[in-house]
Amino acid sequence: MAYKSVVKKEKVDAVIYTANEKIEGTIFKLPQNRLLDMLNNDSGPFIPVTSAKVFHLVTGRLMYKAEFLAVNKNSVVLIADKVMEAGD
Repeated sequence: MAYKSVVKKEKVDAVIYTANEKIEGTIFKLPQNRLLDMLNNDSGPFIPVTSAKVFHLVTGRLMYKAEFLAVNKNSVVLIADKVMEAGD
């Protein structure tokens, strides 16, 4: 019988900006890691995002929703915990 370990991760509501899109969704990180660690580690070239909403960066228009989205780390311009918009 094979033993499979379970890795506990924290659920984080995040905002990710690429050159052309703003992505809102949920990502999972190790409790001891920062979002920056997620970009810098060698766990793979993509950040998995669940319950994703993708907005056009210029118009702000919702382009599509996806239950799962893989964002290429090389495309990330900015990543942050979900924060309140200015003026809220």
